[in-house]
Amino acid sequence: MEFRVLGPLEVRLGDERLPLGGARQRAVLAALLLRAGEVVPVERLVDEVWDDPPPSAAHTLESYVSRLRQLLHGRGPGLVRRGAGYVLELDGAALDAHLFVALHDEATHAAAGERWERVLELSENAIAVWRGPVLADVPLASAGRAEAERLEEVRLRAHELRFDAALALGRHEHLVGELQALVRQHPYRERFVAQLMLALYRSGRHADALDAYERTRAALSEDLGLQPSLELRQLSGQIVRQDPQLRRPATPLPARPRPAAVRGRTRRVSALVALGGIVAAAMVLTASGGAARLETATPVTGTKRVALLLPRAPARVPIDDVRVRETAAVFGEQARAWGYKSEILVADEVAPSPEELERTAQRLEDGGFALVLVSGGGATARALAPLVRRLTGTRFVFIDSSLAALSLESVPNATGMPFADHESSRLAGYLSGLVSPRRGLPGERADVVSVVASRDTPRIERVVRAFARGARQALPRLQVRVDYVDDERNKTVCERLANDQIDAGSDLVFAVAGECSVAALAVAGVRGVWGIRVNGDGVGEGRHILATTYKRWDQAVEAALEQFRLGTLRLGHDVELGLADEYAVDVWGSDSASPPISESTWSKVVRVCTSIRRHTESDAA
Repeated sequence: MEFRVLGPLEVRLGDERLPLGGARQRAVLAALLLRAGEVVPVERLVDEVWDDPPPSAAHTLESYVSRLRQLLHGRGPGLVRRGAGYVLELDGAALDAHLFVALHDEATHAAAGERWERVLELSENAIAVWRGPVLADVPLASAGRAEAERLEEVRLRAHELRFDAALALGRHEHLVGELQALVRQHPYRERFVAQLMLALYRSGRHADALDAYERTRAALSEDLGLQPSLELRQLSGQIVRQDPQLRRPATPLPARPRPAAVRGRTRRVSALVALGGIVAAAMVLTASGGAARLETATPVTGTKRVALLLPRAPARVPIDDVRVRETAAVFGEQARAWGYKSEILVADEVAPSPEELERTAQRLEDGGFALVLVSGGGATARALAPLVRRLTGTRFVFIDSSLAALSLESVPNATGMPFADHESSRLAGYLSGLVSPRRGLPGERADVVSVVASRDTPRIERVVRAFARGARQALPRLQVRVDYVDDERNKTVCERLANDQIDAGSDLVFAVAGECSVAALAVAGVRGVWGIRVNGDGVGEGRHILATTYKRWDQAVEAALEQFRLGTLRLGHDVELGLADEYAVDVWGSDSASPPISESTWSKVVRVCTSIRRHTESDAA
């Protein structure tokens, strides 16, 4: 059975198109398909089917559901009552929206690695799934259009990816007409305008490229009272100067290598769905023909000094600790690109001595730094926090720390950038409820999963609750056992806790216990169960490591520098980095997982990731 919502609503069984009943019955099916696999409350279904529900709406809804059940009976999918709502379980049936999102997510993932031929193929295949506007023939009420509008938005992003890939490959000749049509339909969508300008410029139509910019500038000014974005203005200036960076690329560009810790067939879930970073960086990406290099967009007036303070020297970290190694590299590259003078300092990871703290303070004071990035939470950040009030002329950004934890709330020269660890932990928990136990039969599901956690702090409690929530979302009957260790350095205790958990039936151990995570996950490997690790805790890869939660210090530092350059740092506040941000938290699958995580499993994890991201953005709005 195949369900189609990307165009007129259709349900097909082989070559047969099934009759779906009247308009409101079709609307009920459409609303359930847009949230396939999720419980949709009766009240919400009523609101999505009727603009002005009659008193009998709930009863009428039951009759529609009954008829739809008869339609689906014996054909695979099921429509069941669950709690206060209904859920449409596809049970192997195809849904074109799922296919489209999967193709688009793969294209986004390929774009992150600059595999432009693959991006072009995937994005074209994704767009080809569409037959018209979402549910073109279904009269959903206004409350029911939000998910349809989201799919339409992703469709436009798929077009943007396709144009990015074509431009990166030097295939601009046939883009102009299509881009002109899309710009007319979406006159305020500056990504399309930038792509049209570049395609025109590379086609030898320099004046037309500037005319496209001018029309957009006038429309934004007259209709909305806005100016074009900084990126679009930069691109206009590059065209006027005939900047060599805008030339057509001579050959397809090679993919940028991944950090050593994550090369191979690892799967980065947040990269599949977190589009915000790609959209934000797309102007520079397009203007440089797809090359991943930084541009000095606006000349820096006066030399500014910036410092990065790390908990360990980059030359003395394990090869897989890209938190430090890659953070230092990105900081230096970004600072050079924008004309800043930069310096990397190192503080003791455990806690600087009073003498070392005074030397660091003096060095920062003497250096006249405009910005200091303190990367990595914990003892180093806490020890350095008093310097913020002392050096009032310097802006401090604490990566992986909140201002509340540092007693710096509302301090006007400080910004906290804590990671939303709980979001990646929820994904890890969801994954743990989907995979078969290592020591079980294929298709089996875990009965018990467990967590070995460090001190019972609010942050750790939030991580543990999120993991348990994700696990039970995947498998409601799943038991989640949690044990805490008071001293992260006591590996013997962590070993004992992991052994006790596995003796009690645990099929997976999630270790968030700092240094002694190594011991807990070593036990998991020996005892034949899965382990999930946190990158940076010193745990290496192994056949038993199912996945890794990961904080992108390097991309957080890059974001902080960008906000500093643009003057948009939120001083005195926290900016929590989660799955809605490209520089937030990731979940990686192991290269050596046996059996490997299936595409269908990853697809489910991706959908949950998308849901978390959408919820986070909604809360922020």
